[in-house]
Amino acid sequence: MQDILVKKSTLRQEIRAFLEREAGTIEAKSRLIRDRLMTIEAFRLALQSGRLMTFVSSQWEIETTPLFTGRALIVPYCDADAIVPMRVISLDELAPAGRLKILEPKLFVRQDISRQVLPEQIDVVLVPGLAFDRTGNRLGRGKGYYDRFLRRLSPDVLTIGLALDAMIREKIPCDENDHPVNIVVTESEIIETAPPLPPKITLSY
Repeated sequence: MQDILVKKSTLRQEIRAFLEREAGTIEAKSRLIRDRLMTIEAFRLALQSGRLMTFVSSQWEIETTPLFTGRALIVPYCDADAIVPMRVISLDELAPAGRLKILEPKLFVRQDISRQVLPEQIDVVLVPGLAFDRTGNRLGRGKGYYDRFLRRLSPDVLTIGLALDAMIREKIPCDENDHPVNIVVTESEIIETAPPLPPKITLSY
């Protein structure tokens, strides 16, 4: 276990240094990733129906904020040690919070119980990560929020990791606490990973 933690820490430092160097290219590559997402039918349907949950991009992450234009989406709110999915109508309902200044629902949204979304009301989840491998393993920030949350979802939910090509590694160190994603989308490819796709979902591009 200690060996895995050391390997994860080293890889996080490596990827963060890479992203800092490549910061000027992320916007353009994010557009390509969003275009590739639109070729996935399950993603398009979830985007149109409001049953898409997405992280709100922060510094050096694949940019997701354009997805909010003209539509309501589901975003994660970290309460204690758990993710609470919440529906927001627009980016105006978000504000930077915490040390990392991640955009989260404003207080009036968090206090509105009707905005909370049950796991069964989600069809697709866009998952952030510092790195992924081709079997769907993911390197997160180290808090385990997404690993715990993804385990709560129905097997019918499609989970999609977003990454730059250079963030795909041969093998991500992982243990029983880590939860893989179904597919990973980069600026140049869609990677179908080892976890089986949800029932009734087929990918064609």
